[in-house]
Amino acid sequence: MSSTKRRNTNAPLLVAGISLVVFLGSAYHFSRLPLCANTFTCTRPLEEQIDNQSAGMFLGQTVIPPKIDLLTESKDPTFTVLGDSTYEGEKHIYVDLSAQKLYAFQGGTPIMETLISSGLWGRTPIGNFNIQSKFRATRMAGGRGSDAYDLPNVPHTMFFYGDFGLHGAYWHNNFGHPMSHGCVNMRLIDARDLFNWADGPTASRSGTPVSVCDSFTSPDICIQQKPIK
Repeated sequence: MSSTKRRNTNAPLLVAGISLVVFLGSAYHFSRLPLCANTFTCTRPLEEQIDNQSAGMFLGQTVIPPKIDLLTESKDPTFTVLGDSTYEGEKHIYVDLSAQKLYAFQGGTPIMETLISSGLWGRTPIGNFNIQSKFRATRMAGGRGSDAYDLPNVPHTMFFYGDFGLHGAYWHNNFGHPMSHGCVNMRLIDARDLFNWADGPTASRSGTPVSVCDSFTSPDICIQQKPIK
């Protein structure tokens, strides 16, 4: 079976978050982050890649990615969008690095609260971003030595800063603890629901805001000690 690819044609849109953010230290500290979360694949265009033939590799172990059938998914009668028919207002995603949790709000209503895994081998960027692109699946590869990885069919990926993104992780089940090279890993079902709820950019609108916080208490208290944006 051949791989399916769709290239991102949307230019990155990075817009400051709409909520009040508490800054500690200087107002803006532009710390040096690696340019890439995935050092092998970040030099290529961000694009959709569906590969149901290849196995993956993570920490020296072979891992089997989930099979993806877009036609079957499009006909799923149980498909619903998180919060789609109940809530109104602006959407916003918050990542709490201290608690290793992700929160999604629509208006003032909490839509999701779930455990995540942020950067262990590379730092997750702190700041206020927007979803730049959404792909049902893509390939991520990088690291070196014992932490090298090559992962096809990374599901429900939403990039928010370069190739740093929110996505499902099938190669570990250690959510609630840092486990990534800078991205925000989520359980498969949570990544699917968030992907279906959140908005990518359009010609007239930025994608759903994403605020990465050192710690998060509520939409008006997102502490960012050294935000890069």
